[in-house]
Amino acid sequence: MLRFSWPQPSQALVAPVVSACLWAAAAASLVFWFLQMPMPQASHAVTVPVVAGASSLATGNPIARALGQPSDRPASAAAPTSSPFKLIGVIASASGQGSALIATDGQPPKAYRVGQMVQDGVTLESLTARQAVLKSANAQWQLELPAVDKP
Repeated sequence: MLRFSWPQPSQALVAPVVSACLWAAAAASLVFWFLQMPMPQASHAVTVPVVAGASSLATGNPIARALGQPSDRPASAAAPTSSPFKLIGVIASASGQGSALIATDGQPPKAYRVGQMVQDGVTLESLTARQAVLKSANAQWQLELPAVDKP
């Protein structure tokens, strides 16, 4: 009958094997964490015009100021329009995705993403650099940012 026995490990064999296992674990850890890093996505910045001389310490909605709403006039003092919606600011990419700051029925503005409901049955359909399109089952509104006076 044939007998097989494992060779007895020696100090000359154990050290290189343990060292190789530790280096393999370190390399696997580096590869894992490298694959977990977020990849940058292509995005296009949209510039928002700001009124010259507007104070950054003025009261009001900080989001409206960040999106280009002049801080010297409150959002509630808007000119009356036939639409219950008022576009305050837009952050849009070239693909039409992004967010819009919209005031509804004289209320303070809120940020909405493309595809999100603004009111019951009214959805933010698309965005451009200065426009937002709202759509419901029987109506469509095209909102534009107010013109900014250049100094």
